[in-house]
Amino acid sequence: MIWVYKETFSEHQAYRYRITDEADRTLYLAEPTGLFLPNPTREITLWGPNREPLGRIEPPAPSHWPWGGEYMVVLEGRETPWVVTEQWELVDMLLLRMPRYRFQWEDIPYIAVGKRFGERFYEFFLCTPESEEEPAAEVDLGTVSLADLDIAELERAAEREKHRWGEPVGAIQRPSRGPHYQAEVWATPLQDATLLLAVLVILADLHLQEQEGPAT
Repeated sequence: MIWVYKETFSEHQAYRYRITDEADRTLYLAEPTGLFLPNPTREITLWGPNREPLGRIEPPAPSHWPWGGEYMVVLEGRETPWVVTEQWELVDMLLLRMPRYRFQWEDIPYIAVGKRFGERFYEFFLCTPESEEEPAAEVDLGTVSLADLDIAELERAAEREKHRWGEPVGAIQRPSRGPHYQAEVWATPLQDATLLLAVLVILADLHLQEQEGPAT
């Protein structure tokens, strides 16, 4: 389990994240340094507890689409970066869902599925051939306007999707007290992926901050 605290400016914009263990010992620090570049990006610098450099998170290449793409987690002393893929479907945007994040740990693929509201922010699932299949769409979202959408059908589609991924192997919580986020996993391989879990928390929080502005 890890805890994530964020330090913010007066307008509630995060400038640093502190990741700790359950004993509140600092494990990592993360700073969204790309915000302060002449051409701002979503680049994030990673540090150890004594500010020794660990690496960085490189954002997706510029695109016509505001979201989606691959984040590269480049670490000191590691030749191959971790890849975290942000995924979207049109229905996600219409229902104001959070993006999904696909990643691998020890060659096992996982996906993080989130929701905007509630104490449980994200859940982690194993990716299986069945879960990777797109559910059959009863509404052609590409040929109708937002005003014409059957909201009840979209809600039913959201309910069907709850059973798409199977049982969660971990979760990100938003506790009512204490740390801003708490990430916990029950799958044995992921229990060693503390830095990668922290990266997922930070990417999701920065996305939420970007969408909701200073009031987050």
